[in-house]
Amino acid sequence: MKNALIIGILAAVATGSAIGLQASLGSRIGSVITPLRTGLWMNLVGGLIAGTLIVLFRNQEQISGRIPGTVIPMLIIAGALGVSIIVGVSFSLARTGVAAGLAGLFLGQMLVGLVVDTFGWGSIQPVPLDGRRLLGLLVMALAVFLLLPKE
Repeated sequence: MKNALIIGILAAVATGSAIGLQASLGSRIGSVITPLRTGLWMNLVGGLIAGTLIVLFRNQEQISGRIPGTVIPMLIIAGALGVSIIVGVSFSLARTGVAAGLAGLFLGQMLVGLVVDTFGWGSIQPVPLDGRRLLGLLVMALAVFLLLPKE
């Protein structure tokens, strides 16, 4: 395997772990202050941290460089999705449990990722849809089902 691929997978696993931890915290917080307030406050705090980093590293071109106007609408949509994601995670994990809820989140991400890959909307060439990839989604859907709490 290429080193870049291995590094990418390791970064994805680390990021997934961070998502799992954030989701667990969001579920716990949401049970205390409601999922909507959790989503709003977590994004506010995240924005304050991001803003602080932008100010601290304002001389770094990679952080404070000019943002093309064509990207701004996408940033607005992505930011709005961030709020809805945290609200949805807080809401759903409180009802499904963390393992089943995260598996459901991963399934949703995989569905979107499969469409993006198939049509080449990401930053790589299109990846053809085949039976192996569809089987992967089916296995993930089965995992969600098996992880649901028995009640």
